[in-house]
Amino acid sequence: MRGPLPGTAPRRSGHIGLSAEHDPRVAPLIPPLSLTDEYASSAPPGPDGSRREYTGVLVRVKDANSVAWRRAQIPAVNGFGNARSVALVQSVLANQGSAGGVRLLSPQGCEPAWQELFHGEDRVLRTSMSWTAGFGKFGNTFGWGGWGGSLVMSDPGSRMTVAYAMNQMIDRDRQEDNRGMEIIMAAYSGLH
Repeated sequence: MRGPLPGTAPRRSGHIGLSAEHDPRVAPLIPPLSLTDEYASSAPPGPDGSRREYTGVLVRVKDANSVAWRRAQIPAVNGFGNARSVALVQSVLANQGSAGGVRLLSPQGCEPAWQELFHGEDRVLRTSMSWTAGFGKFGNTFGWGGWGGSLVMSDPGSRMTVAYAMNQMIDRDRQEDNRGMEIIMAAYSGLH
């Protein structure tokens, strides 16, 4: 999403926890074709492709598809939205605090999302990383990915935010998943 949408105000279309009225709008998470709904999250592979020990709580696909999961309000892991709503929310940070012609933050209020707070060896990911307040920092952009391949990336210099949301997971042990990155690269191509 690039710049404010003229004449439109942001709609509340993303949720932390979900009420029953929105259940019909949820696309169920689909495990990789080679796996079942017992498929669980795991630590991402190391930079050399090696497996890492995962010390967090395992969430299975069937857990993420459950009514209990939809009703829970766990801001770090169970946000509900489509790519458009995620991009709209994040576009506030890429557009100096405004979205849809509505100012939601001051430019100074956006700065923690852009400013590097940490650079070095990430002990969980076991790779060199840069972090802002809540995002990975990648050059002049910031964002993060989600389980299954979804991602969001914001570029304040281009005033652009790109989000990708999926429900069909890919088994990263058997296949590379570049779907989100291909969409980001296409968005940059469209700027030129």
